[in-house]
Amino acid sequence: MVPGPFTLALGAVGLAVLAYGARRLRPVVHVLRNDPIDVYRLPNHPGPVEVEGEARVDRATGEAPFSGRECLAYEYEAQELRSSGKHSHWETLDEGGAAADFLVDDGTGTVRVEPQRASLHLESHTITVQPGDEPPGRIAEFLAESDEIDPQDRTLDLRLVELNLGNEQRFIERRLDVDETVYVYGEAFAEQSGEWGSGVVNAVIREGERAPAFVVSDAPERATAWRMAKGPLLWTGVGFVALLFAFFTAV
Repeated sequence: MVPGPFTLALGAVGLAVLAYGARRLRPVVHVLRNDPIDVYRLPNHPGPVEVEGEARVDRATGEAPFSGRECLAYEYEAQELRSSGKHSHWETLDEGGAAADFLVDDGTGTVRVEPQRASLHLESHTITVQPGDEPPGRIAEFLAESDEIDPQDRTLDLRLVELNLGNEQRFIERRLDVDETVYVYGEAFAEQSGEWGSGVVNAVIREGERAPAFVVSDAPERATAWRMAKGPLLWTGVGFVALLFAFFTAV
């Protein structure tokens, strides 16, 4: 039996999605296949490396937008719950992030990390604001400066009852705090460290062509790998299901 156009198209889409998911899983395999090395060895270990230690301040820090916490890197999302009939979804209205150079201290030495092009995998901290409620201080300041998001604290007083007219909002912040445990996977380059102070090795970790990924995480190696794998595994599963469906429709 010759497969129909729909089956062929479904199979092609499934194969493409499966290949996309598998390609995005490649960095996860590299993370799990190798172990973190001692920082003092980095000057003699150029190329892909992973290190674990405590994140120290290099020259500067940033300020997380929703908590106001001093940090070394952060990402944020501001979302609003939108409804259409019986369905609702969280719509992202604003997002962004920033990162400053920082140091990783593992007890054997300290190395500088330049994380501006890194993929951040950090724990989420969420603040939810119900419709009609006044946003807390930092959120109120953020909304006052935003051209993308309006406060949802409007109410309608009907004497017997007060109606909330806004939508639920949530503000998600992911950050790497000062002195927090950090995991880094990237490429090590030999570089003189005299200007960074004593104890800093003659190497720097940044994005490079030899490392399949550049990752900064506040979780250990295996937990970081799981965070990295969630999205690709979903794509791989969708592609596999599409291929199975195409196979059974062709039989």
